[in-house]
Amino acid sequence: MDEQSQHHREFTLERLYPNCKEHVWAAWSIREKKAAWLGSEGLEMDFSPGGAERSSFRNFMGEHTNEGRYFEIKEGQRIVLAYSMAVNGRVHTVSLATILFEDASGGTRLTYTEQMCVMPPSDGMEGRQHGWSALLDSLTGYLASDTDRPRRHE
Repeated sequence: MDEQSQHHREFTLERLYPNCKEHVWAAWSIREKKAAWLGSEGLEMDFSPGGAERSSFRNFMGEHTNEGRYFEIKEGQRIVLAYSMAVNGRVHTVSLATILFEDASGGTRLTYTEQMCVMPPSDGMEGRQHGWSALLDSLTGYLASDTDRPRRHE
């Protein structure tokens, strides 16, 4: 294969949030909350099986567009999402992401796993891993400041 051929990669990121699972789940499932930590006011999101999601941002490389589809939503437990990432209109990665939510000592363990097809030129796995790591850190800050928290039923 030449260097312009596609290749496949996978990575997993894990975070332990001090917030209850309902609070972390809400940050992923409610458009306004997700838009806040994602940094995408224009986020379009239909959080339902078969529903679509679209967001974009601009940086020194140009216009980045993410388009996705939700394939499975298991309330409070798992999200399976496929998405593509394009720069200036050219798709360079297509991914399947699985996000797991688990109770962990009063908080929540979030496990994000992404399997991807990289179509060079692309920042590839390193770019997605760096981007998602920064986004999950942004989620940490959002959860700490979110005053509209779900209440646990005692």
